Amino acid sequence: MKKPAIQHVVELLSHCSIKTQHRLGDLLGFFVNRIPNQLSTLADNNIHLCLGGLNRAKQERLRKDAILHTCYSLTELAAVWCWPVEKILARVETENVCDQFTNSSKGRIVIAPHLGSWELLNIWLAGKTRLWSLYKPQKNPATDQFILQSRGRNGAHLVPTNASGLRKIIRGIKKGDTIMVLPDQKPRAGRAQIDSHFFGQLAPTTPLVRNICRKQDCDVFIAVMYRRRANSSFELSIEPLAHDRLAASEHESAQYLNDEIEKLVKAHLEQYQWGYERFVHSEYQSL
Repeated sequence: MKKPAIQHVVELLSHCSIKTQHRLGDLLGFFVNRIPNQLSTLADNNIHLCLGGLNRAKQERLRKDAILHTCYSLTELAAVWCWPVEKILARVETENVCDQFTNSSKGRIVIAPHLGSWELLNIWLAGKTRLWSLYKPQKNPATDQFILQSRGRNGAHLVPTNASGLRKIIRGIKKGDTIMVLPDQKPRAGRAQIDSHFFGQLAPTTPLVRNICRKQDCDVFIAVMYRRRANSSFELSIEPLAHDRLAASEHESAQYLNDEIEKLVKAHLEQYQWGYERFVHSEYQSL
């Protein structure tokens, strides 16, 4: 099977240090921040909606920094996906992991917001537990195979976002495995969703975490792999969440989940993926 273009690019960049990969991210971000595009427009709109208390100069600065971190998340894939596992994990210099995660004997749900380097978080988790993750299959078979191979190279099991994939992660959590869920994207049209708020804005939220918590006695955590741009390293944080609150009514569960994500985002606003479609009817409004 012929290698896809993304594989050629990522493998080429893997010969560079993370510092160099981030410098390339700076260069990419320079153009993304200056050429009109959907990513910048969406990030600008979302920041204006969620952080209207900031003056426009600070909003603009945040948008530019957030775009840079989005670019870092792309260029650093060369290290995350291609370096030997022990080499990339050595860049995780700080691990703030709660005792409950370390000592848990139950199945675990790890909530992973689009904050920092969730791709590296996936690699770290797979080395500590039997890990299951949902992913969206790619139309190009070669690209799909490369992504599956890259994300699963430390033992993670990736399954598609369909009924078959959901059955597999449920069986996994029943056996005491861990599932990683990225909860902060707007569910696709026709998918189940719960209305709740994120940074004061109406944000349709997936009921997946609630549905699992209502049926399974499991531990739930929220995790972030923060990026330390200054020295090209990473800082891991894993904190417990309240299972009973996630298993509560639809609105209470979704709001609690969004509130906990919001707390982490506020600590590193620039590392959040503000360019995601997240809110109702806000994606392409001109503000």
